This record gives sequence, structure tokens and C-alpha cells, in this order.
Amino acid sequence: MQESSVLIHVWQVDPAEEASAVEHLEQMFGKVVKDPGFVSSRVLESADRTSIAVVIEMRSVEDRQRLEQLPDVRETLDHLHGTTNIVIRLYHELRAYHP
Repeated sequence: MQESSVLIHVWQVDPAEEASAVEHLEQMFGKVVKDPGFVSSRVLESADRTSIAVVIEMRSVEDRQRLEQLPDVRETLDHLHGTTNIVIRLYHELRAYHP
């Protein structure tokens, strides 16, 4: 399987802790967006506010791998306050659609 430049991470979150978790993600992304390999990111929440997902797109697989090893990013992925990791899995791209 070929690795992707996209990182997807999902956490289960206590709704009472959601604001704190999102604030922590915002702090992390404040640093990540300055990375030369950064393309885009999205923070998503479920309708019932019991899970949060992030989608981070980097320019290359190597950029994504390097990003995952940065101390602030690694700590956030592993131990986002008020959450439990649901899915820790890498995905490879099957198809991409653009206008």
C-alpha cells in the first residue's frame, strides 16, 4: 500500500470538554500552518458533538511523516485533553475529485 500525504485522526470527546479540545487543536494548527509542507486542514465534529476529526493535507508523504513526529503534533494526536482516540490508521488515496 502506498502511503498518503493526508493524515486523518478521530477522537471521541466528552461534550463538556469539546471547547477545550478544539482550543488545543487551534493552538497546534497555529504552528502547523507555518510548516512549508502544509497544504490544508479541517477540524470536523459529529452532529452530537461526541467526536472530533482532523484532516491534514501535506505536500508529500515525507512532509506528513515529519509532521507526525513534531513534539506538539505527536502529543496532540496521542493525548488530546478530554478525548479518547477512536481511530489511529493511515489511509491511502483511492480517488481524488476536483472541479
